[in-house]
Amino acid sequence: MCTGLIALCLLAVATASCATNARPAAPTVQPAAEGSLPVMIQGRPLDLHLLAPHGSPAANVLVLYASGDGGWFGAAVGMFRRIGEAGYYTAGFSARAFMKIDRPQQAALNPEQVATEYRQIAEAARGGLHLPSTTPVVLTGWSRGASLSVLAAAARGTPQNVGGVIAIGLAEGEDLEINGADDESDDGSAAPATRHWPYQPYALLASLPVPCAVIQATRDNYLSAARARALFGADTEARRFYAVEAKNHRFSGGKEAFDRALTDALEWIVPPNGSTSGPGPVNAWEATWRQ
Repeated sequence: MCTGLIALCLLAVATASCATNARPAAPTVQPAAEGSLPVMIQGRPLDLHLLAPHGSPAANVLVLYASGDGGWFGAAVGMFRRIGEAGYYTAGFSARAFMKIDRPQQAALNPEQVATEYRQIAEAARGGLHLPSTTPVVLTGWSRGASLSVLAAAARGTPQNVGGVIAIGLAEGEDLEINGADDESDDGSAAPATRHWPYQPYALLASLPVPCAVIQATRDNYLSAARARALFGADTEARRFYAVEAKNHRFSGGKEAFDRALTDALEWIVPPNGSTSGPGPVNAWEATWRQ
């Protein structure tokens, strides 16, 4: 089990808007305790990474995050840690590793199977972080992880108490397959306009009974923010779209605006806790993994 503290740092104050309308600036980054544990999926271990804020959390929720096709490194890990630094209990895993789990033929990956396995992951994360089993969960992820989050929220067997979805760099379609090198990298390009997708995340978003947000880069190499906005539609009380001025799918050149968008989406779905005193549940969890 790995341990360590995420270093304190300061976010620069930026004036650019991260969405269609001006949003609040992100708060100062908070320290977070980091650990990991394996969760068994189809009899195979999947590394589950855990973050918890010191003291009182921003909200009494669990944020479950999945990476992109490239796996657990680089921009994917940065996004995961940004959530923890914003003061949220966070669990994350590699979408690449998740997709490569060998499943019996009768458990071929489909939205219902994704939801069932997400439920197992959420339960393990709540246990690992010493959170109550009824703790609401916000499903989020980047790239393929975003698609998985949407499919898990929309399918039967979805994790208990889903409070919302935040899809980062959401693709136009999903097939739940690995079809060569392009499905193992986050540096590809848009699929042909004529391609038929068995699952359409933007259509599924419209059917979700919980708040949902999409964060998209203006020059995303898979799906631009302009095209994503057209698929997403207008903002409503339960739907919010963030167009971040950035160079590519990784939000290069737009990190500060992305951080503000992500923090605002979290605070919109789950309003921050009021001021409280005393240590939060993280202290019990941290004491366990430090032994």
